[in-house]
Amino acid sequence: MSTGNVECILNKYAEMIRPEHPDFPQKLYPHMLRRTRACGPYQSGVELELVSRILGHTSTQTTRIYADPSIEMLRTAMENSSVDISEVAEWMDNEEELARICGVR
Repeated sequence: MSTGNVECILNKYAEMIRPEHPDFPQKLYPHMLRRTRACGPYQSGVELELVSRILGHTSTQTTRIYADPSIEMLRTAMENSSVDISEVAEWMDNEEELARICGVR
């Protein structure tokens, strides 16, 4: 079955449910389903390497296109980080250092 046929089928059924779901996208593409299928497991904690294999990619670099972290993933990463990200002003009362940092001098 061609991509065009799948697209026609998707849009046919989308038209049927759109009255109940007006925010549903006006145009659907088969690749949208693939992207959704890729993001779900990744955002649920499945390793990117495994998602890459599920999708049949030869490189995880290709899969990174789909690797959109959820807000919860970002929150968890920040909470679990052992790195202190508090800022320390390295130029306190040192105008020359501030100028160097900003690339002015």
